[in-house]
Amino acid sequence: MITFTSSKSRFSLYYLEESEKYLQDLSAKVRQINMLKGEERLERGKVHICSRTLIFEPEKQELPIQKLFYRMITTPIKQTNFISFRIKRIVEIFTQGPPSPYIYQDDVDFEIQIEPLFDNIKVVNDLIEKIQQINQQKHDVESEVEKLDSEKLQKARFNMSFVESVSEKPLIQKEMLVRRIMPLIQTKGIMYITNKIIYFQPFFKITLKPCKKISIEQIKVLYKRRFELLDIGLEIIMKSGKTIYYAFENQERMEEVYKVLIGKVTIEAETSLEKIQYLWQSGQISNFEYLMRLNQAGNRSSSDLTQYPVFPLIIVDYESCELNLNDSATFRDLKKPIGALNEKRLQEFKKRYEEMPPPKFLYGTHYSTPGYVIGYLVRQKPQYMLKLQSGKFDKPDRLFKSIKGDFKNVINNPTSLKELIPEFFIEDDSFLVNKLNLDLGVRQNQKKVGDVKLPKWAKSAKDYLRLNRMALESDYVSNELHHWIDLIFGYKQKGPHSVEADNVFHYLTYEGTVQLSQMQDPIERQASICQINEFGQCPKQLFKIQHPPKCALRAGQIMYKFVEQIPKQKQEEIPINVDGLMWEHLDKKDQFRHKMIQKVHKTNITDLIVLERKNLLVTIGQDGFLKVIDLKELIVLKSFKVDEFCLSCIVTLKQDEIFAIGSWGSQIHVFNINYGSKVQMVQRFNNSVSSLVYLMKKKTLITGSWDCSLKRFECSENQIKQDSEELIDDWEAQITHISATEDESMIAVGDIDGRVITINTNNWTQHNHYEINGEKIVKSLFFRKSLLVVGDTQIKMFSNGSQLLDFKIDKNNGLITDIIIDHDKYLIACTKKGYVAVFSMVLESKLGYLFTDFSNQNDLIVNQDQQFTKMIIRNKTLILTSQNGCINVLQY
Repeated sequence: MITFTSSKSRFSLYYLEESEKYLQDLSAKVRQINMLKGEERLERGKVHICSRTLIFEPEKQELPIQKLFYRMITTPIKQTNFISFRIKRIVEIFTQGPPSPYIYQDDVDFEIQIEPLFDNIKVVNDLIEKIQQINQQKHDVESEVEKLDSEKLQKARFNMSFVESVSEKPLIQKEMLVRRIMPLIQTKGIMYITNKIIYFQPFFKITLKPCKKISIEQIKVLYKRRFELLDIGLEIIMKSGKTIYYAFENQERMEEVYKVLIGKVTIEAETSLEKIQYLWQSGQISNFEYLMRLNQAGNRSSSDLTQYPVFPLIIVDYESCELNLNDSATFRDLKKPIGALNEKRLQEFKKRYEEMPPPKFLYGTHYSTPGYVIGYLVRQKPQYMLKLQSGKFDKPDRLFKSIKGDFKNVINNPTSLKELIPEFFIEDDSFLVNKLNLDLGVRQNQKKVGDVKLPKWAKSAKDYLRLNRMALESDYVSNELHHWIDLIFGYKQKGPHSVEADNVFHYLTYEGTVQLSQMQDPIERQASICQINEFGQCPKQLFKIQHPPKCALRAGQIMYKFVEQIPKQKQEEIPINVDGLMWEHLDKKDQFRHKMIQKVHKTNITDLIVLERKNLLVTIGQDGFLKVIDLKELIVLKSFKVDEFCLSCIVTLKQDEIFAIGSWGSQIHVFNINYGSKVQMVQRFNNSVSSLVYLMKKKTLITGSWDCSLKRFECSENQIKQDSEELIDDWEAQITHISATEDESMIAVGDIDGRVITINTNNWTQHNHYEINGEKIVKSLFFRKSLLVVGDTQIKMFSNGSQLLDFKIDKNNGLITDIIIDHDKYLIACTKKGYVAVFSMVLESKLGYLFTDFSNQNDLIVNQDQQFTKMIIRNKTLILTSQNGCINVLQY
């Protein structure tokens, strides 16, 4: 097959109809005879054979590309020295100048004669003839055509001459059939991966590059994606910011590629939601950046218009000459979805909702659809609309032409509920200004459609974008944005909370409603895809509980001062009055000596272990550090940076030496504190590792994760075997805590929805289950023959399925973060507000509390950002960690 003498191909996959398949190209001479006028023309060029059309690309750049629809062919296809047929419609696409609507020549009579220059004419003729017959007889053209092409695709092989160096080693032995995904188009090809480069070889030479190459060392982040309702997509974000999106044959292939690439040290995994949320709350990333990260985590991508990133409509003032960002009236109520902003319209929706049979929905249209995105971007990406509208721009009066007018339409029109897209908050104004000089038509008022009309308060398109971004980052939006996140990505997205929030959309828009993998009928399958594409899709639900608000801290503000080791002479011994504490074995006159190590960690201490034999304390924190502290001298002996991400949990694998540490980076580190080195790293998770339990006798590590997985790993003294076993396949909530009995015969697993399941470790079967409704499980603890289950404000004890005890802490005193048992009869609980409560398990009652107002006792320790997180008790010493990185040691 040869290339043209011209240096640039004019053909584009955007010229295909919606869902149309590309099959083959060939160089040919094409003669066109106008039977009505007696005129003819012979041109050399390329013929692109597609499932609905033949597209002829003349070699001469000034001539239009022509589309010939099979269904417009009026005579049988004949083969002599050329392939010939007659047709009654020709569609012309002019490529010189700005993109423009296609020219439809109807009611014509042309004889088309195609003479392949290098391909076998009979093979080409048979293919065109078969496709033409399918178009004449079948409704599901693409599925039938794909059957013709599948055998050819299976035989395709990667051309090893594209490999740049003989030193490259394949990471996956088999080549893979994949599709490269771009907005509204897909390119089939073969993927081949070495230790240095990802190669993508398209099946067809649509572009001048026969093979696309991605340097692995230039990859920044990998994201798993849900594409066409299946978990088969993989999005690659390059360090340059460029995005490349591939869809695989099945989920297994995608997972295989993800694992081999994520194993390369230069590639970051998807950053955990907790980490990103923390960065946002602490002011280290902007509102815009946080929303982009949530969109990425929620399966939104600019490569897939059906799941394009969604941003909130912010401003409602389009009348003022000056925009006042200090006036709350300037802003939209972010507690409400778009459909609820107009009360009168909402009542109409509700009336229809009440009269509707199940499954009910308030809104038949969505806040994010391909049509909305294409409408916004018509000036920047006209090829999107031309493809979607069969070569035409939308009617001028329906185009996006005014910011104020579009806002009024969204507020009042029952069929327009659209939110915004990221382009409204960045500097590129090409989607607002008609820089391509597109002919978008003339409205009914005889005004030509050009640039988008701006509000009075915007001096230019760039000024409008600047002010829109300022509004997004304003104090008002920063304080209210978590409410909008609840609606789009959070607990108000679906279920009973969505009904209460007037946020119920068509059931097909929610993830998991349609199980495409179980559909055998290709027509039903394609119809479901088309339906979803038209309705729009909700993002993946990221949060099942209320999203926290943003903190008052500003970006760049120093949150904490870090002191690695406090000199002994500067440590403080502060007497703490214990009148509020009534431990039965304590004398009221006793006092606590409160010793404080300030800033052992930069931020939150997430877990700790006491090394009894060495009188040492090992702590891990949100700053990614592991610290070893001398409990007698109260000084930091060792400090190790284990991970860039937060360390979440720690267990001992080998006494006083080797530890397994869970991370927000979706991995487990095996760390030797004697040598200060990583022994191993285990990457078998799709989200943060939240809890670990090591069964020493069984040499088994049990792991829980925010990806809802509960796994079992076999271990040696200092190694974790990479293979794991899922203990429960259908766990549907993020796991928060795992505990084990002293004899290791039973484990308890708690989740964010308030459920606890006990599992017999002798046969790994479920034993019992318990619930604390409406609260996440903070901790579970086996005590004698009972199980203590701890929620945000409740502590319950169960035995053989029956509830024995029920302790509660007032929400005003803070949410519970940890509990411990002292002397087998006292239960001590600490909270985020510096409150420590003591309960008698014998008297089944609360005895008292340690601090009435801890912040008044010592304002150096506790303030809004310094709250208790973990605690342990030993040798008449209560050790409490704080969210600001302090360790508080109270001795009595």
